[in-house]
Amino acid sequence: MNKKTGIILILFTLCLFLGACAKKGADKRGIRIYYLNKGDYGIQEQEYVPEADDRERIIEELIAKLCVQPKEMTLRAPITDFRLLSSETLGKIVTLNLSAEYYDLSAVEEVLTRTAIVNTLCSFADVDGVYFMVEGEAFRDADGEEPGIMEPDQFIYNSYTEMRNYERVRLHLYFANETGDKLVDAYRTVVYNSNMPLERIVIEQVIQGPNGNFAHPTVNSASKVINVTTRDRRCYVNLNSEFLHGQEGVLAQTALYSIVNSLCELPSIESVQISVDGNTDAVFMESIPLSGSFRMNEEIVERRAETETQ
Repeated sequence: MNKKTGIILILFTLCLFLGACAKKGADKRGIRIYYLNKGDYGIQEQEYVPEADDRERIIEELIAKLCVQPKEMTLRAPITDFRLLSSETLGKIVTLNLSAEYYDLSAVEEVLTRTAIVNTLCSFADVDGVYFMVEGEAFRDADGEEPGIMEPDQFIYNSYTEMRNYERVRLHLYFANETGDKLVDAYRTVVYNSNMPLERIVIEQVIQGPNGNFAHPTVNSASKVINVTTRDRRCYVNLNSEFLHGQEGVLAQTALYSIVNSLCELPSIESVQISVDGNTDAVFMESIPLSGSFRMNEEIVERRAETETQ
């Protein structure tokens, strides 16, 4: 064997070794199992280190844990009152096919069960979302809607916190159309702790963006809500400076009113005043002064024959 051939064999062996290491090196950091509290509306998380090393087996292991009663008698495994018929992983999306008994859960129990399952699987870095099916058909929630692929940020709750104050709300949100010059509306059902202002939930959901491809994000995803209060039917919103940069391909007016219109859909709000880092003299996307207040703008909304729900 000549020197060149030897080098090639060494490199080939090294590649195989590194490939094997990569396969065995699935990121196990931050993985948690989410359980339901027995007899109370609550969820509790526990750190978990999978025994498996490769991606597919880790996902299988997490699904199995969701079906096994934990040692703590005060906790309950999410998948107990119904059966898991099958599971499939395609890319970073896990599809779960559940038995018909899943629809027998109460509205509160169902949402908390879904929250625990989605948060458990998505705590693994190689899972971005979970799609639910029941007896081979797309899952429909209590409103008769198909939530589609679900991610953890669709479920707003406080870990280790009792959820007696839990509420389920259907929000009317606004996002951008394909050209970014008009708004399209969407409905989204979220679960949240009523100790958190509903106005904040609305803004954070707008920042998160739409779930489907019928609409487009309007606000810079790095935007953060510093605080929000409502007095005399006016909502005062304080955002960080990232909000000023807007979203590429979306007009300033479209982006601004995606927040204003979404907030004004709440019955307690008639107008919105936005500040940035506490400053009301800021100019949004270098074109709209934020010094005044804003009201619902229906002229900027692109009306469609049928409103999609996302």
